Amino acid sequence: MALQSLDIKQRSATTTPAPSVRKTVEVAKLIDVSTCIGCKACQAACMEWNDIRDEVGRNYGVYDNPMDLTDKSWTVMRYAEVEEKGRLEWLIRKDGCMHCSEPGCLKACPAPGAIVQYANGIVDFHQEHCIGCGYCITGCRTPPIRHGTGPSPHVRQGVDFAPSLTEPPLQPLEESDPWHR
Repeated sequence: MALQSLDIKQRSATTTPAPSVRKTVEVAKLIDVSTCIGCKACQAACMEWNDIRDEVGRNYGVYDNPMDLTDKSWTVMRYAEVEEKGRLEWLIRKDGCMHCSEPGCLKACPAPGAIVQYANGIVDFHQEHCIGCGYCITGCRTPPIRHGTGPSPHVRQGVDFAPSLTEPPLQPLEESDPWHR
């Protein structure tokens, strides 16, 4: 991804305001829970887009697989079985970075440039600037961030918004497109 195409709004451990030269369109992560059927297509698409593959997990008697976010599973669907009026129902939610408008992870991070928020709203992580302190874990409200193993003592998981998907030309869906509703 060409980082120069994204204007930085905020950087971790920096009080200097970023220059605002261009007007950008903010993007948001919308999840329509009224139409979600828990098919995990978003989970598979995230792995495909980021070229990551998690190992096939074990069945623990629930539909969750993998059981938690990992360095190879940045989006995970969670399922909770509830009984309502004598019927068994599933409550489904997506787990991963929510790209908060006021990211607590960015404010807590003492490493300059490890976490950035672009003008379009995307919160991104730059592993090469991470010092491994874990303050972002404490600052995160969702929290998709985990300590783990990897090239650094700290692995931030579930953060990618696929910024290249949000760069121009981002075209509206045609009515003939199967994803158009």
